[in-house]
Formats: sequence, structure tokens, C-alpha cells
Amino acid sequence: MRSDRSLPGEGYPRDFDPAMAAILERQRAAALREGPVVDRYELPFAEARAALIGERRRSHTGLPAMHAIDEESCRVEGRAVGLRWYRPTAQADASLIVYLHGGGWCVGSNDTHDTVLRHLAMASGMPVCGIEYSLAPEHPFPAATRDVRAVVDLLSTETRRHGGRLVLAGDSAGANLALVEAMRRRDEGASPDIAALLLFYGVYGPLSDRGSVAAYGGGEFGLSAKVQQRYLGAYVPKGADIGDPRIHPLLGRLDGLPPAWLLAAGLDMLLDDSVDLHRALQAAQVSAELRICPGVPHGFLNHAGALPAARHCLMEAGRFAVDA
Repeated sequence: MRSDRSLPGEGYPRDFDPAMAAILERQRAAALREGPVVDRYELPFAEARAALIGERRRSHTGLPAMHAIDEESCRVEGRAVGLRWYRPTAQADASLIVYLHGGGWCVGSNDTHDTVLRHLAMASGMPVCGIEYSLAPEHPFPAATRDVRAVVDLLSTETRRHGGRLVLAGDSAGANLALVEAMRRRDEGASPDIAALLLFYGVYGPLSDRGSVAAYGGGEFGLSAKVQQRYLGAYVPKGADIGDPRIHPLLGRLDGLPPAWLLAAGLDMLLDDSVDLHRALQAAQVSAELRICPGVPHGFLNHAGALPAARHCLMEAGRFAVDA
């Protein structure tokens, strides 16, 4: 995008959501006031994490109030894994949504996804627990999958004890981890079953030159094929089998999975990942719904406070979680 635009929407594709364009323009103006604009995707990962927190703080507007937000942690293989509980009401609810944030397995946190976590809790009326799984490259694959496994096993046991249901959700790399965990539980016959999956613009298959990558993988609106390759390279150790379904779940068996609600962004290079996963789930006789939100880029849910389309999508996801 050109750096000298002054009018919201100038230089954007014709089908770009006007509200989304206005948000990006406001964020860019705010960033310019703070100093030179830096492409966080080009930063070392430690710096990129800090930059993302600053970027997301500028988008944390119109946040729904929670009855309580509580912090906990559990130990997994000697590591402390943080848990943040978003409780929308004072009423106790035995069911819950476990949420895995996005960030290419290398960045992101409950702080960066505070908007999504709050809106999903409000939309569903259910407590939402965000997991601070270990990040690469300090903790490469399969560390994150092991963190998720340990926490989901713990929470599912508690949920069953109190007669509730556990819904597993995530966006981008977090959607990848959520799907991988559902497949693991199916393979091992873990009980209780995951009640439903909420998968938001996830990465499910190997990077290719298919349609959405060719159309939107240049990085004009954030995520690019180059960035995706860099982050994947940091997550997957050298010599690992790139065809491992725990890395690319679209390459594995998909039968026997819980009902799934898939969300894709219309201007996202990962659009075809969701389309392909939806098709594969249906072929495997898994109940699956796909919602494509037009005119928005990857990560748009983080603007739910100011973007009606994002709020509507999270409301749909919340209803699916309740009804599944």
C-alpha cells in the first residue's frame, strides 16, 4: 500500500469493506504519530511480539465488559502455560470455550487477542479460556501441541465432572492447533469428546501457489506467502516431516471429528485453506459450516470493536458453540 494515502479506502480493492479500510487508515495515522512505521513481519520474533501488542492495543476499542477476568497457569514439561479466563456473567457455567490465539506459532498472546476473546465470551455466554502455549522458535514443534494437549485434557476432565461441554476454538495458527488437537483426541479415543470446533481463517495445508495465495499472498494487507514461509520455518525443526498431519492437518484423516464452524476472510491468502478443509470435512461425513466474510483481510476479527462484520461473525460463532 502507498504510504501517502489520506482518504479512507483510497488504493484499496473495490470490494474492500469500507469500515475495514477506515480502521486501517486510523491505525496507520496513530502509528505515524508514534514514530516511523515498522513492518513487524520483518522484525526478529521477540521484537515482533512487542510490536504486535502495541498494534493490537490500538484496535482494542469497544470492548465488552466481563464479569471477571482471571489468570492461572499450569505446568507442562517444566514450562508454565498461562491460562486467562473470560467470564461474561456471574452465573456459573460448566461448559466452556478453549481458545488458541493466532500468530504463526511464533507471536501472539491473550493480550493481542483480548478483543476476540471478550467478544466470543459475550456472544456465546460461555466462559472462554485463552491458552498461552509455547512459541517458536524458542519452543519449536511439537511443543505447542503438547501444551494444548495437556491443558485440554485437564479442562475436559473438569468439564465432564461438572456435566458441561468443551468447545475448541482458534484463529490462524491457533485454528491449526485446535484442529490438530481434535484429531489427536479422536485417534486416542479421549473422553469426553470435543463438542464443537470454531476455526477462524486457519492454516491447514502446505503453502502452494493456489488461487488465494496468488491473489492475496503479496502482503498488501498483512499476511504474505513470504511471511508464512518464514514463520513455518521457525515452527518446524529442520528434518521434520512436513507431511506430518500434526503440522498440516489437511493431509490427515478428518473423519470422526466434532461439528465444525469455519470462518474465512475474503481477502486472505489462507482463504483456500478454509474452503479446502470444509470440502474435505464434508467428504469425511463431518458436519461443517463455512462462512466467508467478504472484503476483509486475515486477522479481521481483532477489530471487532469497530468492525460490524467481525462482530457479526463472532455472534454466529457463539451461537454455533451454544447449539452444537
